[in-house]
Amino acid sequence: MWEELSKYRTKYLSLGLDQVIDYERFCMISIVYHSTKIEGCSLTETDTKVLLDKDITAKGKPLSDHLMVKDHFNAFLFLKEQATRKAELSIDFVKKTESILMKNTGAVVSAIGEFRLAQVYVDKKYFPDFKKVPDLIDELIKNINNKLNQSLDENDILKLAADVHYNLVNIHPFADGNGRLSRLFMNYILMYHNQAFVKIFTEDRAEYIDALNLTEENANPEIFRDFIASQQIKFFKNEIEKYQNAKKGFSLLF
Repeated sequence: MWEELSKYRTKYLSLGLDQVIDYERFCMISIVYHSTKIEGCSLTETDTKVLLDKDITAKGKPLSDHLMVKDHFNAFLFLKEQATRKAELSIDFVKKTESILMKNTGAVVSAIGEFRLAQVYVDKKYFPDFKKVPDLIDELIKNINNKLNQSLDENDILKLAADVHYNLVNIHPFADGNGRLSRLFMNYILMYHNQAFVKIFTEDRAEYIDALNLTEENANPEIFRDFIASQQIKFFKNEIEKYQNAKKGFSLLF
């Protein structure tokens, strides 16, 4: 798995896609589409792009879905700026990101940008007692910051990103938006280290949830790390294929 990832990462980087006009923005928009789609957003990828590029809404689709997408993208831009500044994590940083992410669609059970004050049950599990959330987040932040500036290779950086996602989503610190927030901070680790984004594809949602559950059941972080590696391989393959198809040239059609 990880050797295959290294092979495709090398091939992807050799294409120099970071030099393509607006390539990073297109990737961010696509990631926002997949992340919000996982949460049930009705917008298509084209709807998402038109909304974020032209501020044009999709006909007949809920306002809340449009606001979710715009808030998510704004939170992504905020993290990109913080990564450029090499900002370490803090509780205020996490809360600020959440407040941007949930600005227009936050749940009413607690204040936006503040830790939840109620027990949460989802599917087959209870998340940690809300009284433990501040200490768990504090411990997670200390562990992340301790590793942020260590000398890590590309695969170790991706593993750290996966660990941040897994631990943050399982602490479930906020009343809403925890999945989106965790996927954003996963990419924050990658942006901080100038590494390629990772996208969790909406069509792989079931495998994604299974990987999270199996990681917890087996107390084995390698399960979720491997899933994230497989998603980045898929991302690299898709981008390489698109580039190769473009290199074949364009033929006029009449």
